[in-house]
Amino acid sequence: MTAGEARVTVSGADLERLRSLSCIKWSRYDDDVIPAWVADMDLAPLPAAVDSVAKLAACGDFGYNFAAHKELPELFSEWEARRHGWRPDVERTRVFCDVMQAVETVLWLHTEPGDGVVLFTPVYHPFYPAVKSTGRRVVECPLDPDGWRLDPERLEAAIDSTTRAILLCNPHNPTGRVLDAAELTAIADVAERHDLLIVSDEIWGDLVHPGATHVPLASVSDDAAARTVTISAASKAFNIAGLHCAVAHIGHAGVEAALKELPRHLLGAVGTPGAMATRAAWTEGELWLGAVREHLTAQRDHLAMRLASELPEIGFTPPEGTYLAWLDMRAYDLGDDPAKAILERGRVALSSGLDFGHAGAGWARLNFATSREILDEIIDRVASAVRG
Repeated sequence: MTAGEARVTVSGADLERLRSLSCIKWSRYDDDVIPAWVADMDLAPLPAAVDSVAKLAACGDFGYNFAAHKELPELFSEWEARRHGWRPDVERTRVFCDVMQAVETVLWLHTEPGDGVVLFTPVYHPFYPAVKSTGRRVVECPLDPDGWRLDPERLEAAIDSTTRAILLCNPHNPTGRVLDAAELTAIADVAERHDLLIVSDEIWGDLVHPGATHVPLASVSDDAAARTVTISAASKAFNIAGLHCAVAHIGHAGVEAALKELPRHLLGAVGTPGAMATRAAWTEGELWLGAVREHLTAQRDHLAMRLASELPEIGFTPPEGTYLAWLDMRAYDLGDDPAKAILERGRVALSSGLDFGHAGAGWARLNFATSREILDEIIDRVASAVRG
């Protein structure tokens, strides 16, 4: 990697490039709206990932390619060992087209209609339809809003005789909590007592801030490893979500056996661009990722400083991971959906708190993975909107 690849350049001058993008973040709303909703970064993706796709395009290398994804399980295992101290079994690691594809496949294979699936709420909104659309039942275990910690007793009390699985994201979306080893061990202990599958979405694991440490849930004990499906991707950390490539370590023997019984083409296959960009991320991306993390932490801290000094009535616990700010706006007269009011009054698109469950009433989620200039404009517009 060259020194240039490790640099991250974000500035107001990037606004012209961002407005030209076809991605949903920048194409959904009118040009007078600044989008701070969906979890894409405004930073340009990892240069090595861009180069890998550009090389394919330059020589028209778009034919069938059944080998591009084959080394990803080994690369994922090496990445996890190097970054997080956990070495997934390569033979039990499978490539998927998308994190949510893996989540829904695993739940479909392991549970039946009517079975309960625990969610730690408020939570990433696609988790709800992943459970409900297949006739499964959401079992809510609210996180403690004072710091968003897990209460093991509350988890124990939420489980009944038809609960079959726990589905979590760690680091947590939307709150930004990074669950610590004690909380993860508590989840694993409850799962062992009730013989539950654990599906752990760890897509944000590479985006944690100083003072926090991402601990893969499967690493906390042998039993946890044997009942956990760990799902991840390079998409969030390296800004390549549109290339659709994910991996899942299938620790649960029953799920592994069920996957092997599926028809060969039922789940499709990862395209060559996604596989090659992911390969670039996990082999050439560490210096760049370090610079990105520094930028995101600076953005987080700047947001916290401005909210505390200018909008102290907005409740905000700075996230330990992710680039998402979970904002409590209940002190303002904006109703259950403050994002709607802020869009109308301030022309800033935030994610509606209601998308994350009933606990999100009065809340909104803000994506601060942008330039300082754009973040300041977002804050200025939010301030204007909430003040009426």
